[in-house]
Amino acid sequence: MSRLITLGLASALLGGACGGPKKVIKVVQKDKAPDAKSLLADAREAAQNGNLLDADKYYARSFALSNEFDTLEEHVDFLIHNGKPTRAIEVSKAYYDKHLTSTRGYKLYAESLLAANRGAEALEVAQQVIDMNSGDAAGHEKRGRALMQLDRNEEGVDELRKAVQLEPAKSEYQLQLGLALDKIGKPDEAALKFLAALKGAPDDPMIHVYLGMTRRNQGELEESKKYLDKAIELDPQSGRAYFELGLLYNLQQNQGDAEQALSKSVQKSPNESKYWYALGEIYRLQERFDKAIKAYKQATELDPPYPKATAKLGLLYVDAKKYDDAEALLIPAIRRDPKVAVNYLYLGVVYAARSNRSAAIENYQKFLELAPKNDPDVRRAKAAIAELKRR
Repeated sequence: MSRLITLGLASALLGGACGGPKKVIKVVQKDKAPDAKSLLADAREAAQNGNLLDADKYYARSFALSNEFDTLEEHVDFLIHNGKPTRAIEVSKAYYDKHLTSTRGYKLYAESLLAANRGAEALEVAQQVIDMNSGDAAGHEKRGRALMQLDRNEEGVDELRKAVQLEPAKSEYQLQLGLALDKIGKPDEAALKFLAALKGAPDDPMIHVYLGMTRRNQGELEESKKYLDKAIELDPQSGRAYFELGLLYNLQQNQGDAEQALSKSVQKSPNESKYWYALGEIYRLQERFDKAIKAYKQATELDPPYPKATAKLGLLYVDAKKYDDAEALLIPAIRRDPKVAVNYLYLGVVYAARSNRSAAIENYQKFLELAPKNDPDVRRAKAAIAELKRR
């Protein structure tokens, strides 16, 4: 940040020996161009004050001057955690393209892709890291997370196990493996991974969040709340802690507290589309449809949007018999990403309501092709197809 620096007043005696008049001369130093270090400090200050555009600009200028990878990494991390994964991809890809032998650039680019839920591309980049060094734990960790995003869960777990084997002291890899295990329905094993990580970092709020999540999934609801309360005590700004607490209250059929917790989650982390989606779900369950629509819309407009939010917004339109609105929402969503199963489910509902039997069956069947076998809506889709075929 440039500053005008006045060095003070310099006096000089001008004239002859008899003593001429004194003239005051003001010496001013010209503005100095900001250096990389001061720009980095400006970026951090802007980020802390919530001035995201300024922070982005200062980070970029600081890196352009210093070419320090740590500055680039901090810049990308800032973008990811402030809901700007597309911009993070742009920044990290520029480095990736220019440094084809730098595995650090590959990993940073893969991390940005993962943040944007672009699992297929992240998988490709992570594989490039492994091709350069088969023993690179970070490459296997990112490949594992990419596979999990693509619902290739068993492969993903295997990759994450390999990352842990290569670097067992890396708590982040233990946490990612625990999350993967929880996703595939192994909360007991997931909890063991989180407990192992907790030993090395007992005051890490996110580990308490994950333990609260797994204890909830194990049915140990009181213990789950203890961990989540501890996470909030350690980090009162943790949107994830309030999100998991909201899911716990919802499981306990305590919708008032669930709404309060999820409202706090979006206050603390307003750029997390999943949190807005969950809040929309609570409003929908309470039949507060106007609020649900607003929350779902927010979830669809963030970067990246939460996939199920579009479908649930479509469902609300269906319930209100706004079939044109539902169709106008769902068909473009399917064109943008034809692999999101739930959009076909609700488009099937639209066509069934319009008595378009063949189109309804076609969309229900497409949902069944794409949906995981344990998806709770699989039974619903099969029943709908059977009912349509009986007509």
